[in-house]
Amino acid sequence: MEEHYFPNPYVTNNTITASVGSANMYDTYLSPLEYKGTSIRLMYEQIRRTSWFNRRFHKQQVFELDLAKGDNPAKNASEYWLLANYRIGGHYTLFYSYDHNFRLGLGGLWNINAGVLYNERNGNNPASARGYTNLDLSLIASYKLKWFAVRWQLDSPFVGMLFSPKYGQSYYEISLGNSVGIVNFASLHNQRALRNYLTVDIPVNKYTIRVGYLGSWYQTKVHGIQAHHYTNSFVIGFPIEGVKRPKEKACNNYWDGY
Repeated sequence: MEEHYFPNPYVTNNTITASVGSANMYDTYLSPLEYKGTSIRLMYEQIRRTSWFNRRFHKQQVFELDLAKGDNPAKNASEYWLLANYRIGGHYTLFYSYDHNFRLGLGGLWNINAGVLYNERNGNNPASARGYTNLDLSLIASYKLKWFAVRWQLDSPFVGMLFSPKYGQSYYEISLGNSVGIVNFASLHNQRALRNYLTVDIPVNKYTIRVGYLGSWYQTKVHGIQAHHYTNSFVIGFPIEGVKRPKEKACNNYWDGY
């Protein structure tokens, strides 16, 4: 595809969204039971077209905070979840329609995650820490219609590293130096995840409203400990577009007239 098929401005799309939905939490380090409840997710996302690869590359950054509370089947104990996530990467445009209405991109993201799962029932080990980083494969597609625009993104990790204690190993032991094996290579043999993000941008007067669905599924099996965190959420947010203009060359006007 020729370069002139791409629009000229370097448009940046900044979006703040909130998501509310269901959560399913499971960690055999803390409990043999699943805890089900509510998930709340706050996200800031930035997507910007760059000059890289003949202007075919879109850079993406995401800051995300995920909170959840769930109860056991008997409804007599609760778990609390907190996870902070940062992702950076982008997508190379494989196909861009001549009228600019459809775009298909393939790329990757580097993500970093840190958080904790707390069980109010446990005494000695009430919490399980989360720490992992991955390189994700990512597919993105968008289509602009007359009155709204649709966008779909699918992400999945394929290689990384994750923190996990051994079954029965306390965090007090780890603090004393018994830390062998707590950092593990992660791939499809012990970690599987999928993030499915579908949104619709609807213009309303001078503003744009984003609504959609976010499904996030993450599971691990390390040192005999099985864990998963699944959420299905309704998304609402507000995207704002800006145009990055080339910086003008500096002019030395001080000597004008001399």
